Amino acid sequence: MSLLTLTTIILSRALAQQRDESHLSRFHSEHFTVGNGLPQNSVYSIVRDELGFMWLSTERGLVRYDGKEFTVFDNFGNTYTSGSIRNIGIDPRPTARGLYAINNEHRFIRIYQGSAVADTSLVKDLTGLPFTYPSQYKGHLLERLPKLDDIPGLTPYVAPIGQGRYFVYDQKTLRYYDNNQLKGHLAFPNKHPWGFFRLDNSLYHWGSGRLTRFTASSERLKYEPAVFKGALAGNPSLKDPGAFEIFWNNASNQTFIRLNQSLYYITVGENGNLDSKLILEGFNFSKDIIRAVYYDQKAERIFLGSHINGLLVLTRKKFATHAVPFPDTDQVYYGQARLGNRSILSSQGIVYEIDSVGQRVVARQIPLVTKSVTWDKTSIVVDANGDIWCKKQKRLMLISAGGSKMKASWNLPSEITQLYYGPDATIWIGTLTAGIFQIKTPLKAGNTPTQFIGPLPEVSWIQQAAGFLWIGTVDGLLRVEKATGKVIRIKGLNDIYVRSLHISTDGSEVWVTTYKSGLFLLKDLKLTRFPLDRERYLANTHCIVEDRNGFFWIPTNHGLFQVLKNDLLSYARHGSRLYYHLYSREDGFNSDEFNGRCEPCAVRLGSGHVSLPSMDGLVWYKPETIAAEVPDRPIVINSIQVDRHIQQAGQAVSFSQNQKELRIELLTPFFGNQNNLQFSYALRKKGSFPAEADWLPIEVVSGNKALITILTLGKGNYTLFVRKMNGFGQQGFSYKTIDISVPPFWYQTWWFYSLASILLIAVAAELIRNRVNRVRRVNLALEKQVNVRTAQLRTTLRDLQKSQDSIISQMRLQSRLMASIAHDVRSPLGAVIAVAAEQQKMIDKGQHKMAFSVSKDIEESIKQVKASLEEMLAYAKFRIYDHEPQTEIVNLNQLIDETMLLYGNNSRIHPNTFVNQVPSDTLVTTNVPLLKIIVHNLIDNANKFTDNGVIKAYVLSQPDSLRLYIEDNGRGISQELVMWFESEDRSEKEEPPTGIGLVMVKELAPSVVKSIRIERLSPGTRLTLTFHNH
Repeated sequence: MSLLTLTTIILSRALAQQRDESHLSRFHSEHFTVGNGLPQNSVYSIVRDELGFMWLSTERGLVRYDGKEFTVFDNFGNTYTSGSIRNIGIDPRPTARGLYAINNEHRFIRIYQGSAVADTSLVKDLTGLPFTYPSQYKGHLLERLPKLDDIPGLTPYVAPIGQGRYFVYDQKTLRYYDNNQLKGHLAFPNKHPWGFFRLDNSLYHWGSGRLTRFTASSERLKYEPAVFKGALAGNPSLKDPGAFEIFWNNASNQTFIRLNQSLYYITVGENGNLDSKLILEGFNFSKDIIRAVYYDQKAERIFLGSHINGLLVLTRKKFATHAVPFPDTDQVYYGQARLGNRSILSSQGIVYEIDSVGQRVVARQIPLVTKSVTWDKTSIVVDANGDIWCKKQKRLMLISAGGSKMKASWNLPSEITQLYYGPDATIWIGTLTAGIFQIKTPLKAGNTPTQFIGPLPEVSWIQQAAGFLWIGTVDGLLRVEKATGKVIRIKGLNDIYVRSLHISTDGSEVWVTTYKSGLFLLKDLKLTRFPLDRERYLANTHCIVEDRNGFFWIPTNHGLFQVLKNDLLSYARHGSRLYYHLYSREDGFNSDEFNGRCEPCAVRLGSGHVSLPSMDGLVWYKPETIAAEVPDRPIVINSIQVDRHIQQAGQAVSFSQNQKELRIELLTPFFGNQNNLQFSYALRKKGSFPAEADWLPIEVVSGNKALITILTLGKGNYTLFVRKMNGFGQQGFSYKTIDISVPPFWYQTWWFYSLASILLIAVAAELIRNRVNRVRRVNLALEKQVNVRTAQLRTTLRDLQKSQDSIISQMRLQSRLMASIAHDVRSPLGAVIAVAAEQQKMIDKGQHKMAFSVSKDIEESIKQVKASLEEMLAYAKFRIYDHEPQTEIVNLNQLIDETMLLYGNNSRIHPNTFVNQVPSDTLVTTNVPLLKIIVHNLIDNANKFTDNGVIKAYVLSQPDSLRLYIEDNGRGISQELVMWFESEDRSEKEEPPTGIGLVMVKELAPSVVKSIRIERLSPGTRLTLTFHNH
């Protein structure tokens, strides 16, 4: 072999290896073995279930992969081989219930709703088929390629296609069954059974370089030749058995063809032909003995199952990062400018250009730019003539197109911070302290930068729109009218470091990115500040790139965010939830840290590529071609634990009040960036629904799992609402609800409340009764005490009243006695004294007869005085001593005679006739002294009111009483005196309208007689004294 030939071979292999490595570098690679999650390193089948979980069959059970963690299911028997599972297939019955795996003991294992359990129902349902369904040592189930071993298959070969339909091949004839009926058959003898694979409703066979398609309808089975289209069309390697291999899984309805180190994805195209797409090249399938392939077309993610090396996951990077070293340059990018339609010039002087032939990116250097810009690479401008404007500290430089020479330079009074090329071809220059300068292009002789406005705080952004110059500074945002220079400071952004602006075409929306303060929108004179992401990465937003699909792309120090513009506008209107989608290094960046404080921050080429500066290269991508991998799969209840004891996961759980902790772990299948998962929850009484303010965020604690911990709950029924944002706009939320029942303690049950209420009422009633009784007893005691005290007081009052009455009576008695003595004693005695003096004179004169007569008169007067005194003395004794009157029998006739005799002998004053008509034998039992007083006073009173009249006394005897009448025919007493005498009031408070005589009669009468009455006659007066039975 010549040296030239050897060199050529070595160079070709080196170039091929470099090309393969370059292709694989477009993928983010993950490798899983027993060291990081798998139970065993042999992965035979890879299938996705209805929830989005990936299922792997291994020698040690089924493995569920949620995108972050593996969960092993291996409880399918007690033998070692019960966990050995070679394949995962479909449920062939008319109504599918998930997926089915078969272990080495030929037991069916059902995969459904995120779980895998042994199932015997499928065997029973398959016993009535018109052919022998493969089982242990009977037939062979066609559901995967390549075959895992070299053991010949047993006929028949059965390929289920779902919904009760089957293809059956016996090395001679291919038959088609639908709903247990044979629908057609075709002779197809001696074909290799490992050439069959199904896609959709057709069965294909590849053999001897020919592709055959079998289609079935309700009428008959037919076949026709087919060809490969697309990337495999006409590829001669298809006929090389050593280079060709089919990967097929019936459950995933996916077929792949490997040609050497390239993998093609096969789909059904027009007329039943098969389209092919190259999805992977440069991968050594033989080295890792790949036995299973699954392709997520939307995410461009390839799952490769190795017979010896576990699981490999290759995800195509959505972004490309360009970082080519040149002399005196670094890979920390800031300012960049578009250089034509296919090139970008960075402030380091590096040009990246898309090759028009191979669409590869090539790089070159403009040394003069590299040499000139060695300080603060935040801005570089290429004007319409291709000239390059750049800066270094206070120096503004103009380099010719192509970078061959320095055309001009100027020194400004302050350090230059930003350069901006306006739509009117003006170069605007922002400075650290001196404000804004401007210079027109193309440059004319003698032109120099002139100050437009200043001084200003450090200028961080300049943008011209609709007659205004918008100026971002480290101290807020200004809007300057170009024509007048009038400056308006935007309220709400004071003391905020403005990074960049994104102004809509009509100028109605001004989007503001800031350092440390996040994203703002100025619209309709209203400033809206948007919430940050969970990790607060959006606090430092560098700039905004708007694509043609309505998305904003926002680079930060922690990755690149994508957000739907309409979502932001909706939030500005009524505060809806926001979904921020984060891209990180796994998507193709060399560094998650993008750079800001540069103008322009992003550049878009004619090819549609967007270029963003980062701390390690320029990140290029076409935003319209990127489909965000959003977490739109359902929420699954992964586990429920009560006091660390695992409960059966379901839609309901019981949690008693004396238990300490309820842990609910939720899970969702998601293979993207974990930061894009946003769970929230709300706990409400059953029957009520949460308002937006009730939702609380849940931190994703591990992988794709979210944990909710509830420590205590009061009795009752609750509903735990869990939701997850599914992505942008109308994708909305996924929800999951769990009913939580908290049984009451025995003392919180309705029967206890009822019993307690009854007891409470009874106790209350008893307490009230006892209280009432006690109050009554106390009241009775008090009443007794009051009665005793009242009786004592009454007795005292009576005693006092009696004492008072006695005193008053005595005083009145004294008064009356004094008046009587003055009238009945003193006056007569005075008269007696005067008459005695006259008598003496008569004696001296010898008028003895007259003197004797006067002497008789004096005697009679003295007798009357004596009788009056005796009466008054008896009355006084009665009143003062209040003794019980002593009764005795008295002759009423004699008593009357004595009294009349006293008044009849002295008739010169009142010459009246006294008639005693009382029988001489009339006797009464009474108090004689008191009766004498009464009779004396009555006759005395009659004598006073009668002149020359008759005063008589008579009686009327009745069986039970005796009435004594004392009657006169004088002028009579007054009606007032009659009314007073007849009244029953014996009170002495009022003075009587008479002398003491009638007073004594009225007071003494009750002690002497049964009754006494006074009557007025015409003329005269009659007094009637009624005595008791005599």
